[in-house]
Amino acid sequence: MERDSYLDGIRGAWLGELLGEAFFTALAERTDDESMRAAWRTLAELENVTGKKMAKLLEVNGEAAVTEESIEINEEILDQYTKGNHLDSMQRLKDVVAKAIVRFDQLLAIAPESDIQSVQFLVQHEQALQTFADREISGDHAHALDDAQALIASAN
Repeated sequence: MERDSYLDGIRGAWLGELLGEAFFTALAERTDDESMRAAWRTLAELENVTGKKMAKLLEVNGEAAVTEESIEINEEILDQYTKGNHLDSMQRLKDVVAKAIVRFDQLLAIAPESDIQSVQFLVQHEQALQTFADREISGDHAHALDDAQALIASAN
């Protein structure tokens, strides 16, 4: 049963990364702010890299990393991030990420030894998103992506 729960969690994480990549890509396409466009694209890349790691975990555990679901991002949510107050948007992002960190820490606790490094990357990617939001809130835009960029570089 624990294995089924674990694999369900990895599948959910993989689907979440697909959604995250689509979300950040949509944000990049909607903003006129070049700096934020670059930031959103970097975060989309982080989601892509993490999603690929989760797909590989599914495959090595005998599961197919395929979905029939189409990914659509709600326009209202996009508007909240692109037209609303930036600090509110970053707080909203932090709230979402905090919940993901809890879920992914739970996955890490039950991960088989062979999967620990990939699941740790999953946790670290959420922590990088949290750091991004924290630094944006504190006004440190110049270093907001440092952790995300380092994690992307470590995946290659």
